[in-house]
Amino acid sequence: IKVAVNEAGDEGYILELDSETDFVARNEKFQTFADEVLSIIKTQKPASLEALLALNMAQGTVQENLDNLSGTIGEKMILKRMAVISGASVAAYSHLGGRIGVLVALDQAGKAELAQEVAMQIAATNPKYIKPEEVPSEELNKEKEIYREQLLKEGKPEAMVDKIVDGKVAKYYTEVCLFEQEFIKDDKVKIKDILAGAGISQFIRYNL
Repeated sequence: IKVAVNEAGDEGYILELDSETDFVARNEKFQTFADEVLSIIKTQKPASLEALLALNMAQGTVQENLDNLSGTIGEKMILKRMAVISGASVAAYSHLGGRIGVLVALDQAGKAELAQEVAMQIAATNPKYIKPEEVPSEELNKEKEIYREQLLKEGKPEAMVDKIVDGKVAKYYTEVCLFEQEFIKDDKVKIKDILAGAGISQFIRYNL
């Protein structure tokens, strides 16, 4: 997974290039090709993976070069996904030698350092949503039902169950919602606290 941010710090780029083995992923030709494709994403901002594969490189299209590289190295390679995001402050973070890649966009300019902290948080904790209100009601109801069944099986009185379920839902939010997570560098504060009024417009996390 490769990530980059433009010089203005208001646009980020990410791609995932897959090989069958770690050995090939460390190959210089593989890495160079991934860097070249990331550069193309940065300059041409294709709207989709299909559009990216059809773009021209020095010789032939991205898809043709990918096929040639696969043939040369003797292992199947796939350009699996890519994305471009923009915002007032954008940060990119790569972790575990490119096994995890994150882009995050904040809605306030001049917050590059804060955006970087948030990107590291996303890499570490893998949130699904930004805020609790983004959790789909079906998903939430399913979680509540699981909690309720567990508690009744444990013999908890019906009158107490709803209160305990509310507590478990709050805990669930701290796992799946970025805003409610404890900050990895200081567990006494939540991400919504360190944002100090800034909003998170969008984030993307790729994981091999």
